[in-house]
Amino acid sequence: MRVFLLSCTAALTFAAPALAQDIVVTGKPLSQTEAELEACLKRQCPPDQDVAATLAHAENLFVAGKYKDSRTTLKASLGRNRQHGKAYPVPVSDLLRANSRIAEHVGEAKDFQLSVLEMRDTLKKGVGADDFRTLVAQIEVGDSRAKLGFAKDAERIYGEVEKKALNLGQHRVASFARLRKALLTQVAYDAEPTNAYLREKLGRELGQLIDQPLPGSDEFALAAEVLRAKVDRKTGDMASTDALIKRFAQRGGVTRPVLLYAEPLERALGDQDFPETMSGLNTLNQLTAIQNRGQWADVGFWISADGKVSDVDVLRKSGEQSWLKPVLKNITKRIYAPLKQNGDTAPGFYMVERYTHTARIAEDQTGTRLRRREATPRIEVMDLTPDNYEAPKPEA
Repeated sequence: MRVFLLSCTAALTFAAPALAQDIVVTGKPLSQTEAELEACLKRQCPPDQDVAATLAHAENLFVAGKYKDSRTTLKASLGRNRQHGKAYPVPVSDLLRANSRIAEHVGEAKDFQLSVLEMRDTLKKGVGADDFRTLVAQIEVGDSRAKLGFAKDAERIYGEVEKKALNLGQHRVASFARLRKALLTQVAYDAEPTNAYLREKLGRELGQLIDQPLPGSDEFALAAEVLRAKVDRKTGDMASTDALIKRFAQRGGVTRPVLLYAEPLERALGDQDFPETMSGLNTLNQLTAIQNRGQWADVGFWISADGKVSDVDVLRKSGEQSWLKPVLKNITKRIYAPLKQNGDTAPGFYMVERYTHTARIAEDQTGTRLRRREATPRIEVMDLTPDNYEAPKPEA
């Protein structure tokens, strides 16, 4: 599983479509991770073992759609282990990172924000302010500010991390921060596609990554090329996208999917699909729409050798799923880099992604202390594809 809790406990394996249509899921069952956590606590295991068992079980609960139980498990472990952050900074920071990600899926924006900050501070105290893990955590703080709507804060944080990383000779971290700045500018440019200043700024930021790559940062230059191709497509220019696809093919393809093209998901979430966002909706209907939050679905799809998507299918789901229709359309339009092919592997790569239909808890409310969700929907995405996935060998 592409680890969202930083503990890979469940392996998902999938048969190639030409061989079988069945999806086989292997890994520790929920009852086993629960028993292992209980056994750990019973023997008063060390904090790092407690955290590992917690993350394994919380991840299993999340995959099973038990978001509340997953969050409760994480919160309980934080209560036990937060005090051990100095001695076990990495495990405790992993626990906080996991809690922040679950908080986003259930719409708890404040908990998301505070968990990311505490995760950064735990690493800073435990491994030092100049450690690359602390600097990457600070980039995550910038990400959280951007996601919560504070773009200027995020840009300032990315710039500070870039400068510090350069002074420390941590080129990959500096490139990571530069890419984040470019992504932030790209979001602003998407909102104002006629803004010449933003287009020029984005061109400079991408050009720096592509034309002046720092040592050991080739993948960030590639990411910048993918982003520049996306910008070009906004003007109807497909040449850079075609060139990227051709270059990947000439290199023999990639072993894991590299997304080259996807429409912004939010563009697919129009009023026709989410009528609760329309200003004319009456209160009763709006309240009904809010009650439909907290639904989720696992979507599986194949990426063929040429990078095209096929066989998009809802593997598991909870509740009413009309909100998922634009998501499925969005996935079918993606283009990935051509995949590496040889005689031992099936011609394709299977991916599984979790989509959660949610809405944030409104923090600032006048005249009431009751917690309520915002009317505007959100969709959170998490990749559940195995990190160690290899396409299955074809049968003889």
